[in-house]
Amino acid sequence: MLKQEILRDGMLKYPIIADEKTHVILDGMHRWLALRNLGYTLMPVILVDAFHNPKVRVGRRRIHRYISDSDQEISIEKVISAGLSGHLMKSRSTRHFFQFSKFQEINYPLHLLKKRAPQNVSKYMARMTDEESKLTIKEWLEEIYEELEFLTKRKEEVEKEMEEFQKRTKNVSNSSPKNSMPQIPPTQNSQT
Repeated sequence: MLKQEILRDGMLKYPIIADEKTHVILDGMHRWLALRNLGYTLMPVILVDAFHNPKVRVGRRRIHRYISDSDQEISIEKVISAGLSGHLMKSRSTRHFFQFSKFQEINYPLHLLKKRAPQNVSKYMARMTDEESKLTIKEWLEEIYEELEFLTKRKEEVEKEMEEFQKRTKNVSNSSPKNSMPQIPPTQNSQT
């Protein structure tokens, strides 16, 4: 599906993210495989210092971007060791979190990428039945819903905290007109 999307768009929407020292891919393995299978050998990459940047973290689920769970955290050393050894971790078993949004579109045209003969990437691919594929898609959607539910609850908590803070500080702003507190407009409540 990803290969078809890339060919249809005629561009790579997002760069691959790799460790600057080892060049192990941290995010974008499926894009790398699709491009290699299409014959591309030159690809846009963002290099990050994975070993020395505490903001580069790895968890097992999307929710670990927001909450810390020592049982679910994976060391960056383990990820890079797996990449260097060629014994890759199971697909979708890690979620990499960066200090920037990995969804910054670059829309890099394919005709600018170096191309040779298509490469066989089957050694990196898992054989899955249609049922296994459907289950994987379902699990991925469940993770997205889990993250959205967490963010919705967190947004409600922050809005409540803001209301309570504004109530507590109302007397301060009323008693001193010269130093009045700025009023922050309420956010729109989203319906879930």
